[in-house]
Amino acid sequence: MEFNKSYTQYWESAIQKSVDGTVIAGLNEADHFLSPLGLSYSDRILDLGCSTGRMSGVLTRYSKAVYGAEPDSYAVSKALAQPYQEVRQGTAEATGYPDGFFDFVFCWAVFDVVDHVDGLSEINRILKEGCHFLITCKADSYDLEDVLAFKAEKNAFLKGFPNKFTNLAQLCRQIGIFGFELTDLVTFPHRGDMGLLNYKRQPIGECPHEAVIEGYEYLMVAKKISTPGGLQKDFSAPLDGRFSATAKTLAMRAGHASVKEYFESIGID
Repeated sequence: MEFNKSYTQYWESAIQKSVDGTVIAGLNEADHFLSPLGLSYSDRILDLGCSTGRMSGVLTRYSKAVYGAEPDSYAVSKALAQPYQEVRQGTAEATGYPDGFFDFVFCWAVFDVVDHVDGLSEINRILKEGCHFLITCKADSYDLEDVLAFKAEKNAFLKGFPNKFTNLAQLCRQIGIFGFELTDLVTFPHRGDMGLLNYKRQPIGECPHEAVIEGYEYLMVAKKISTPGGLQKDFSAPLDGRFSATAKTLAMRAGHASVKEYFESIGID
């Protein structure tokens, strides 16, 4: 699926009312996590993947210098009606902004359509040293009994919607490679918990290789501590995947050779 007017209009309708009755996280939930960060009103903030400007209302409480980056030209045209300093047509992997331009990068409900390696590399490039980013995304190890999470993953795949799941433990182990230091990590155990602010704060520190961090979604804050050289994509384990580890386990238990085959056997519901 392309990030175009059709996708933007679908997304606008999806955030108005949840299809499964869960509460959609929005401005109030973002404000809950932004308020402790000590942002300055003069800080340059990037709303990465700003779409039509849904989150501008909360970001402009913290800064007079909020910028946007968004791949869809239709969404950009609508975002320009919001109080951004500037909105550029660009992706999370290539924003089009200068090196070290921002004091804070905000990426809310966007990172699950972003190549994690390229996206983190770009965030590092455009952030000033010592400054932070905040991202939210889906984690790949959600509860096997979370029926709503499974249904959302299955239906998104069968409808052809973009969707990535983060190997969260692997990301925590690799975050330093991208020039960042993890400063906060919370997980939301089940689908809908983010909108209810039901979360678990994870310990910050060494993450053993065999560790798995469970949850349906997560929110991560990290600080730029260096500018790394060229990055390679051949990590010992990928940072993101098309299917969650949970779906892979359920497909195997159901006797299917792949998640795709398993999803197709059930169909959209």
